[in-house]
Amino acid sequence: MVKQFQLYRWLRFIFLATAGILIVLEPTRSLDFIIYIVSAYVAFYGVLSLLDGYSIKKKTGENNITIGFGIAALITAIAILFLARFLISLVPPVIGILLLANGINQFRDSHETHKGISITPWLDYFYSALLIIAGVVFILNPSKTIIFLYQLFGVALIVLAFFEIINSRLYSRKK
Repeated sequence: MVKQFQLYRWLRFIFLATAGILIVLEPTRSLDFIIYIVSAYVAFYGVLSLLDGYSIKKKTGENNITIGFGIAALITAIAILFLARFLISLVPPVIGILLLANGINQFRDSHETHKGISITPWLDYFYSALLIIAGVVFILNPSKTIIFLYQLFGVALIVLAFFEIINSRLYSRKK
């Protein structure tokens, strides 16, 4: 069981590091490749889960949740191939609308609070303006913002990959 846990951890490390580096270095050209990598990762995880589930079933004679996870992972892998591009294109406008609404709401709340006290909340107004501007940029220029968000996501994946290595080392010393 511990070896299998380590295998999953190394698999996650390889996936996270590869995807993160590709995204940071070539954000526009790597999108299709990343979709394939994510789909393959989920499918591989599904196959491993099915193998584990059938191994448990052979030993105990009972069905288990691992088989269901494996089937769900394989279905998810196929869905990723067909839906990922569409869902990714929705991210900037949705974030833009949320930022715009939040900025307007923040401004309204600051203005209402200002009526009850004798201070002008300049920082709240500034923060509201920044939210509104960011929302408008996300809505009007989704291609540039998606690349920026995508690169931030790549950096996060690289950091997560290193956390996987650190955790792997910590767990291997505990044995």
